[in-house]
Amino acid sequence: MSILSISTPPRLPVAADQLVGHVLRVPAGSCRYRDGALVLFVRRVRLDISQWYGGQCVWLEGDELAEDGYRLRWTQALVHVAACDLHTVAAGRTA
Repeated sequence: MSILSISTPPRLPVAADQLVGHVLRVPAGSCRYRDGALVLFVRRVRLDISQWYGGQCVWLEGDELAEDGYRLRWTQALVHVAACDLHTVAAGRTA
């Protein structure tokens, strides 16, 4: 008997649209396929492709920032949902 994967939406601590426009400081170990920490200005939350991670991760798109806020590049990141909590993670909002 095989086990089928069931799509599960990410269990985000806030609504996906609330993440857009925020700067997330994702700690090392909270972003798949990346060794270090990430500072990301979120431009898009990809719920459409985030359903295959058991509700634990979400794909984010946006601008990777240096610690001083300088834009480094556009990037995609598969981030653990706990790093998306705007109430506990150091985050900022741009005007």
